[in-house]
Amino acid sequence: MQAVVFANRNGAELTPLNSLYCPALLPVSNKSVIEYTLEDLAEAGVKQVKLVVSTQVSQLKALIGSGERWGLSVDYFLSREQELASEVLKRMALGKSQSILLARADILRSPSIKAFVAFSQQMPASLVIAKINNQNAGLMMLPAAAAHTSAMNWPLPPSEQLIEKIHCDSVTQVLHGDCFMLNSLDNYVQANQAMAIAKVIGSSPQGRFLSAASQGCGFYVGAKTKTGQLRNQNAWGVIGDNSWIDESVTMQQNIVVGRNCLVDKNCNLKNCIILDDSYVGQNLNVSNAIICNSLLISVNTGGYIKLDDKSLLARNQNSHVDNTEVSATEQAIALVMLISALLISPLLLIAALLHNRKQPLYTELLTVDAKTYSSWRLNLSSPFISRLPQLMFVVRGKLNLLGCNPFKRSAQIIKDNEHKQQTNQAASESNETTQSLDTSLFNLNQLELNSDQSTAFGVYGPLQLQDSSNIPEEEQQLIEAEFAQLTTKQQLMKLVTKLSPIKSAKHTKTQANIT
Repeated sequence: MQAVVFANRNGAELTPLNSLYCPALLPVSNKSVIEYTLEDLAEAGVKQVKLVVSTQVSQLKALIGSGERWGLSVDYFLSREQELASEVLKRMALGKSQSILLARADILRSPSIKAFVAFSQQMPASLVIAKINNQNAGLMMLPAAAAHTSAMNWPLPPSEQLIEKIHCDSVTQVLHGDCFMLNSLDNYVQANQAMAIAKVIGSSPQGRFLSAASQGCGFYVGAKTKTGQLRNQNAWGVIGDNSWIDESVTMQQNIVVGRNCLVDKNCNLKNCIILDDSYVGQNLNVSNAIICNSLLISVNTGGYIKLDDKSLLARNQNSHVDNTEVSATEQAIALVMLISALLISPLLLIAALLHNRKQPLYTELLTVDAKTYSSWRLNLSSPFISRLPQLMFVVRGKLNLLGCNPFKRSAQIIKDNEHKQQTNQAASESNETTQSLDTSLFNLNQLELNSDQSTAFGVYGPLQLQDSSNIPEEEQQLIEAEFAQLTTKQQLMKLVTKLSPIKSAKHTKTQANIT
């Protein structure tokens, strides 16, 4: 049996966490939300999964791969954020009479897919509406649900509303278990708290169980983790792999600590979640909050702040070799191309003068590793030839030969900076009346949450070889997300055979399957 699994939510309800995690990747008790669904699918006997994704494709593929860890075969299909299920399914060319499960993988539900599939197969001509804990379970079965796939669109319609709207042969199946929509920070916290005390029916946290001072409660502790005497803590929860909590730390009530975290001396933690790779500095008192690297998020108010003082909160990142370094092969190829370009540089300059006498060369700015560089570009109609001077950055190891677009015209950079300054000024004025640190709100442009995520930038890519100024930003992200998933050979073939200034945008609208 096969399933179409949707993980294309934008997670706006979970701001600011959605800038670091798509909902499917959010950790709940140190396991990503989508992993719970994949385990449930494997238990139900599903073998093939078509996974519909939009943002953070690389992170999803790094976690899931081909799905063999769960005994699944996973194919990835690119979509726009929260694109209608009916539009996505059209592009898949599924068999009209084939029994196919539809499921959302960006909500957390108790294992229930096996029961739903068995029930649906007993009445293939009837639409089965699945409810779990009085909520839409985000499960449907084709072909009976073919005309009603809008029920899979986010936000999921309430089950009562769904039952009222559907006028066909339908039956409601009430599934046993719990369901968390993860449609607010509060609901996300509830999901973590319920999982941490093993109250989610059919699921339990990972790790070995160690008792705490609270009777009947304790901690599920991961591998290679060091803590003080947990039996003295009046708390319970989950502590992930490879984390270190100083023995002087005091914990109270429900505590969830992610993987690779460091909680320093004399901290006091109460009812909080510390997400992966976070450092909590000495003598901090944290209560009713979510900590994500340098972000402090108030659970009560939804307010958040980024702390720039790394002695308080920071990303706990081990030193590692940068896997995005430019290979010697690429540098050699770029050097040969650059030398060839230098040999014919007089001809190139003449061609640029004929094309535009006033401006045969112009400047583009590129930003790599938080550093901005200025680069020359020939004013020619051929993007490939015009970018030859920029190969110097490949030779110097600053850029890959192929990759995402790091370039912006200097005029556009100035415009962006002016807009950012205006935005920051407005945010600063609005914060003057705010006295509580926990409820201070910051503009997402200020946070620069994705600055530490490694991205392979290149001189040549799908946007660099066309005029992308008129392509909407969302479309540009889709183009580059698809390109990033290809092998080097596939990228070359795509650039050589399929990209042109006229056809590129149209091509990405119709080709959603990531090779």
